[in-house]
Amino acid sequence: MKLRTSEALELSEEILRNFELSEIPTQNIVLKCLRLARLINDFESVEWIRYEANGFERKSNGYLTAESWKAATKSGRTYFIDDPNDKTSKTPKRVERAFTDTIAVMEASVNAARSRMEVAYDRNVSISSQSDLLPIIPPGNASERNSILQLIRTNTERIEIVRSRLYQYVFNLNYELKFGEITEDIFTKKRIFVDTKLKDICPEAIRKFISVYENLKSDNDEDWANAVHTCRRIIKEVADVLYPPTDEPILLPGGKQLKIGGDQYINRLIQYIESKSTSEKFTSIVGSHLKFIGERLDGVHEAANKGTHAEVTLEEAERYIIYTYLVIGDILSL
Repeated sequence: MKLRTSEALELSEEILRNFELSEIPTQNIVLKCLRLARLINDFESVEWIRYEANGFERKSNGYLTAESWKAATKSGRTYFIDDPNDKTSKTPKRVERAFTDTIAVMEASVNAARSRMEVAYDRNVSISSQSDLLPIIPPGNASERNSILQLIRTNTERIEIVRSRLYQYVFNLNYELKFGEITEDIFTKKRIFVDTKLKDICPEAIRKFISVYENLKSDNDEDWANAVHTCRRIIKEVADVLYPPTDEPILLPGGKQLKIGGDQYINRLIQYIESKSTSEKFTSIVGSHLKFIGERLDGVHEAANKGTHAEVTLEEAERYIIYTYLVIGDILSL
């Protein structure tokens, strides 16, 4: 997947350059856009761009299919005209239509029209004569040139409409891929750091993270809840190593007692942070993150113990796995 993402980013850069420098025909760029959508498994865009590449399907009555109309709308191909069937109203109702020629056809029409324009000039005519009557001057080709010019203008405008939609799609995707690559690189560095540290102090946690990844591949939301539950056990095991539990509570300023037993793993980690960090801001931030994720993980754990199902989405499970890595990374960096 990493290789496909890198290839997609490289291809998106290439397509943007093709657009901006007009290096190749637009029809060729369309095929590259189709390849790009396939690389990132953007199936909705694959269907859209496929119609741009291969043409729009029609029903037996000549109208576009629903899928073709959706694709044409996404490409900006639709427009409104007066209803040609409404001949009685003073103000005919407006109906929506779509131009459906492929980019290849429109580009071919423009190229052919330009070739016609080159030979549609008015010939030089000599009007010298010994006769007192002026010779008849043959009509020029102004009408033909205007017709050709209109054909070129219409097709060029339509090509640019579709180009702009495709360009915007690739531009946005390029930005997302770049941002995703930066984020992934940052997280990868953090993950390598955490894995290296855990290998020395808590090797069992590494095996648990592997179990977490396997659960994320599932389509079952119970497996996602299990992944979150495993994150809780990982944090607890780290707490057991860094700040072992004890039955004796800690006496806080003001006379309040803080329990640091086996189940109070968040309290123990916060105490560890306070004992290691000289920055009150760092302690406060990491401590608040720990409390937040701890409460959520405990909620999933308690639901599992009661035999009930805690509602956990895949996105939420992924988020808590990232939180777990980040929090553990902050703690192990002390």
